[in-house]
Amino acid sequence: MKLYDIFVYGTLRRGGMYDNYLNGSELIIEKYILEGYALYDYQQWYPYMVLQANSSVVGDIYRVSESILPNLHELEGIDEQLFRFVYLEKQQCYTYLKYDDDLTGMKYIEGGDWLVYYQSLPSDIRYKE
Repeated sequence: MKLYDIFVYGTLRRGGMYDNYLNGSELIIEKYILEGYALYDYQQWYPYMVLQANSSVVGDIYRVSESILPNLHELEGIDEQLFRFVYLEKQQCYTYLKYDDDLTGMKYIEGGDWLVYYQSLPSDIRYKE
């Protein structure tokens, strides 16, 4: 079975609300800093990553089996064109980038660390399932 190294930066990160999607996957690098990208928040719930100079994003790199990709793609909204699954040549891993460049209504996440940012939000405005 084919394995994929995937950079995750939001709810899939270790300690994120959906990290269970990566159960059984190997954590290769924790708190990896990806230069040249930025994180934006949509409604205190949905982190989007875009290409952006002079910014960086903190995330984890997991080695995942091909069999869990359909579940990850569904969570990330690939079919709904929320994200694109792309290969980062320099880092030799895959990641999910925002499907388009429209940042209307989104808030820039200073420091690029979703987990730190999300924990800093008042609990009454965090997304509730």
